[in-house]
Amino acid sequence: MKEEREKKTIITYLKENEGKFIFLLILLFIVFILIFSKYRKEEYNYKIKNYNGKTIGITSSIKSHGKTSDLRYYFYYENQRYVAESNENKFSKKDLKKFFNVVFDKKNPENSHIYLNEEIQPDSITLTKAGFKYVTYYEHDIPTNTYIKKHKWE
Repeated sequence: MKEEREKKTIITYLKENEGKFIFLLILLFIVFILIFSKYRKEEYNYKIKNYNGKTIGITSSIKSHGKTSDLRYYFYYENQRYVAESNENKFSKKDLKKFFNVVFDKKNPENSHIYLNEEIQPDSITLTKAGFKYVTYYEHDIPTNTYIKKHKWE
């Protein structure tokens, strides 16, 4: 009989404080999400610090999907081009076609991170050592009907 009374009191307590109970569950859920996201960010930062390769990368395009967008960039390692994406929201269109430092894992170069906080202005020797090539191309000028010789790093 005492157990029935305790069960009734717990049930009646939950019914009386249903709003508080739901609020507590929502609050716990939000705290869990915040802790989990903090843990993931710390784990990613730890992984970046352990990357043992460093090179120069150039940003190429912004790939948008819905409310998020990714910045595509590429870099060279051992004469092979690697294309990667950064999903940090700290970039804009003014960051396109510019050079930045990239760190990567030498064992698996697909794992990389680009530092967008400071643009670098490398010289031609540094770019050549990093694997980039100076390419000549021609662009058609419609008013004069001629081709204009242009250069870019690729």
